[in-house]
Amino acid sequence: MLALHPIFARFDARALHTVAARCRSVAFPAGEKIMQQGEHGDFALVILDGEVDVFVEIPAGLIHMATLGRDRIVGELGGIADVPRTATIMARTDVAALRVDRDNLMSLVAELPSIAIEIIGELGQRLHSTNQSLAFLTYAANALARGEYDAAMLAELTRQSGALATFARAFSDMAAEIQAKQTRREEMEAAAAIQQSILPGPLPLGAAEHRIDLHADMHPAREIGGDFYDYFMLDERRLVVTIADVSGKGIPAALFMAVSRTVMRNAPAETDMAQRMRDANRLLATGNTACMFVTMFSGVLDLETGRLRYCNAGHNSPYLLRSGGGRDLLKPTGIPFGIDPDRSYTIAETVLASGDTLFMFTDGITEAFNPAGDIFGEARLETVLDREGGIGATELVQKIIGATAEFAAGAEQSDDITCLALVYRGAI
Repeated sequence: MLALHPIFARFDARALHTVAARCRSVAFPAGEKIMQQGEHGDFALVILDGEVDVFVEIPAGLIHMATLGRDRIVGELGGIADVPRTATIMARTDVAALRVDRDNLMSLVAELPSIAIEIIGELGQRLHSTNQSLAFLTYAANALARGEYDAAMLAELTRQSGALATFARAFSDMAAEIQAKQTRREEMEAAAAIQQSILPGPLPLGAAEHRIDLHADMHPAREIGGDFYDYFMLDERRLVVTIADVSGKGIPAALFMAVSRTVMRNAPAETDMAQRMRDANRLLATGNTACMFVTMFSGVLDLETGRLRYCNAGHNSPYLLRSGGGRDLLKPTGIPFGIDPDRSYTIAETVLASGDTLFMFTDGITEAFNPAGDIFGEARLETVLDREGGIGATELVQKIIGATAEFAAGAEQSDDITCLALVYRGAI
């Protein structure tokens, strides 16, 4: 039995017989702890029958390193040196073994110096193998950090047996998952850049520049979101402003958002507004197998008269802040788009006076939570709007988003945050 193990294989016959004569048989039932990491041991075990599990304990818990069976040796360092155990050994099944005590082995070394020479030679070979394996792993880890990892770097090591090979296989699996996540992250970053690129930029210079002050901002809860805002000139005197919130999160919501924006943008300018809303809803509801929907407020502002015609498809009611004080709510005029393809939509109307501000937002504002679980709510939003009335569009948007962030106090953002402010300056 001893001759089957590398640590004893170099012994000559006389040394082997001498060692074997001083071994004794031991047995352990399944589940028994045979050796404890950190304790000082004074023996090694040669497994005759059964299996043991090898664990290394770290702050996170016990890590399974290997399962060893017949003809394997455990605790060999305890058999030759007074050092703490480097692992915990548990009997996986009933185990029968030979116990080699360090005192017996050391007395044999005094009688037969060749035993010491062979032990040192074997441990030196093991150290060489360990250093080589660690070199492979270090090289692979550094390559992973640089983004240059290739699974072939560890192919030779993973084909071997032993604890380090087991670790190398675990490392390879981990590296593959990291690479996959990195690829997904890069794809999401690219998608986020595309989503940001389809949001409108500054309005072209013209009549709108002198008659309105407009600013919008969007902060997705994830890399990409389902909120969007849009504004564009329908003709020389009519401005379209839209804000929307798609159901769900992530990529599905972002795709439905892009479709919704396209549908709203492509409606012919000469078409009646009620008809454009019906057409948009029908396009979004038809073939909507994912059962998604979008709440949306879309208005058409006549820059000459301040007349605002709007459709509120189940969206949060925007605030119309009057320049002389007070505020109005532009309440829903229909259900969200994408639910019922045959639904018609009512068009409501109001008039903006010079200095009035239209503030539009998504529920990421009012449904922001702080660490205690409290919600920002409409009352807090109205307090900020009343306090900051009369300021410019950019400043108002910044004040609202800043108040929301201050209230959240670092709590994870649960929904996309989007708002748009439009200050009407009146006809010039």
